[in-house]
Amino acid sequence: MCASWKKLVPHWARSPVYYRPPPWVRNWEAHHIKPWKFVGPGVVSRLPKHYIKRKIELISEEPRPVHWEPINKKYSVRDVTTGLAERVQIQNIAIPVFYPEQADQGLWGGEGIVQGYYRKKLRRRSSPKLWKPKVFNFFLYSEILDRWMEIAITQRTLDLIDEALGFDNYILKTHERDLKSQLGNKLKREMLLALVRKSLHPSNPKKREELLEKYKEFIIPEEEAEWVGLTIKEAIIKQLNIEKIQELKNKTPLQDIFVDELVKELQEKNEAGSSELPGGSIFEKFMPFKTPEKPST
Repeated sequence: MCASWKKLVPHWARSPVYYRPPPWVRNWEAHHIKPWKFVGPGVVSRLPKHYIKRKIELISEEPRPVHWEPINKKYSVRDVTTGLAERVQIQNIAIPVFYPEQADQGLWGGEGIVQGYYRKKLRRRSSPKLWKPKVFNFFLYSEILDRWMEIAITQRTLDLIDEALGFDNYILKTHERDLKSQLGNKLKREMLLALVRKSLHPSNPKKREELLEKYKEFIIPEEEAEWVGLTIKEAIIKQLNIEKIQELKNKTPLQDIFVDELVKELQEKNEAGSSELPGGSIFEKFMPFKTPEKPST
């Protein structure tokens, strides 16, 4: 390789945008979940089946297209210079989208950062460019949680909320693959738990019954609602905590073990008809400073 390779490659081609996204952009491959990681020994294989099923559904289907429109046709006809028609196969290839950490703190409606190239003029060289969504803060009200929230959203999020006829319907109806937000997953989990536990509007029973009737199609068991929207890391921590609590419950304190041994030993002495106190290892543990007997004169 030429030692002065930097002189052969122009500065615009050596830009980091050509090889990797900027450091403040999240890498998609690092967060891509592989289904074969659920198989085999380890804590991941001990996760609940409903959580694994939901995660496999998350990666088995493509998210709703946002930055491009798929073509439903399989072939298209293209005219060539000779005047003859040529059949060309259509390839629906999704545009790669990067989601920064700020996307998890708001509701961007599936929008993200798109990397591409543009030309200022027709005969100029293409330059790399990043297209970012227009994000603004907006106050949204959840009737299930009964609170106002200031969330960073986009115009597409407002359109989706209007299409779903309400903020709560948008959160509950939209799958995690289309929410693309940890905040949205957290709100969805809180709403599902509030519905299954019937803890919404505690001071207004009439309003609570109306909301339970309105959102009854979204009610799922509490064991499943607690795991909705959790990342792999959060699910592993939750599973380890559950196993630790279960292990502590199954353990028997040493005091109970010693008491059972003492009671068993006393019962054996009582059955033998002896009135003397047992002096085995159990009593030696409880009476380490036993006074010695006086010698007889």
